[in-house]
Amino acid sequence: MSALKRGSILVLLCTAALFLCACGTESGYKVNSQLAASGKVRLTLIGMNPDFRAMESVISKFCTIYPNCSIEYEYVQNYGKTLPLRLADREDRADLFITTNIQADSTALPYALELLSQGPRLNISQTYSGLIENFTYGGRNGTKLYAVPMDGELRGLYVNTTLLSSLGLKVPRSLDELIACCERLKKAGYVPFQGNPGSFGIGLLYPYICSLVANSPDYPGTYSAVNACEPGISNLFRPAFEILYGFAEKHYYDYKYIESSRGAFANMAEDTMARDFLNIVLSDGSYKKADDRGLVAFLPGTLSWKGILGRTKEDFHSAIEYKFILAPVSSTGGYAYLSPGYGIAVSSASLHRDWALEFLNFFFTGTVNRDFARQENGIPNTKDALDYIRREFRISPEHICQLGQVTFDYPFYQTIREALIDVSKANNPKYMKKDGTMYELQHYMDNLEKALAQYRR
Repeated sequence: MSALKRGSILVLLCTAALFLCACGTESGYKVNSQLAASGKVRLTLIGMNPDFRAMESVISKFCTIYPNCSIEYEYVQNYGKTLPLRLADREDRADLFITTNIQADSTALPYALELLSQGPRLNISQTYSGLIENFTYGGRNGTKLYAVPMDGELRGLYVNTTLLSSLGLKVPRSLDELIACCERLKKAGYVPFQGNPGSFGIGLLYPYICSLVANSPDYPGTYSAVNACEPGISNLFRPAFEILYGFAEKHYYDYKYIESSRGAFANMAEDTMARDFLNIVLSDGSYKKADDRGLVAFLPGTLSWKGILGRTKEDFHSAIEYKFILAPVSSTGGYAYLSPGYGIAVSSASLHRDWALEFLNFFFTGTVNRDFARQENGIPNTKDALDYIRREFRISPEHICQLGQVTFDYPFYQTIREALIDVSKANNPKYMKKDGTMYELQHYMDNLEKALAQYRR
């Protein structure tokens, strides 16, 4: 066995139940009678999570339906560097693996099976087309797909409801309510917003920025103008930058003060952010709970981060309660921006390709995928993904968009991200004027215009 398998989690779930029994079936999934009647087989699925309970649940259901199949989930450390090496091992062949989006420059591309060419052997008809399209790319020989997003991701705001309640405050539903909360928190001695500047602005405002394009009254015209980086197009995003600038100007967000006074939020590691949010501090060489109220009111983050936050809360017995909301950065509330989560791919070297494809067929059955997404704190990769968001967060369709609506011919995301980082640092003395005052908002808007202009066509 490969040395890389030292961290393997073995999932051998072959039960004596017949594959046609009621407990082994899933609504919408049709059993492959040919595979069910074949001999015993073992598959290997490689992933980066040491504890992947949601996937183990899917594996358990699949192997209950197919008692002749067992699936080993193999945890691999240092995943980005190690995955290509593991997939290249022809003596110990993998069958399936978890991956980021596989595009033309991906290191995993040489080891992944192209899925669109598999015909009827692969059935992903119950998935959401927007998520699938974002994992495809067009090559010389047409559109290709090497992995399927397991679920969808949202950016939003984590709210410390315990801290708000201690001050008689409720979870804000609009920008006015959010600002009112910040004023009360500031007067009580808190810095309301916290987070690393590398992720703060993009986490808080990127869904709103995308909505300014995707839900524009003239979407085709707006999209074309942004894609062409027409002169003055930066003004489209001024409302979002005004919000962030205002938070920095009023010191609702002051990352340098938090770094200096508490040594918190100095990096973007998810486990570190979870400890800082729950006020778990390093004391006498170990992490300990400081209190059950916390010092953080609002922290931008992803929906899937809820799992890490929950485990941290449980591990340190924190009594702090929190809620994930869509950041209420307008008078009418928050915005949802759907992007793909991690994907699942089939190894081109698999000796059990039919079985691997069948596992995907099962995984992307509506009921199975919904249960997986629920456990992973993601958005199901099902046809009703956008309706699911609307129902769960009680927002109008005009506040929902997805990555495919704001994908341009240049690195738009990176350009916006860097501009937001600059504004996030606006109240750091290192980046202020010589007289100790912040640069005006127009300074940052001019910089954004220049950054976009370099892609002008």
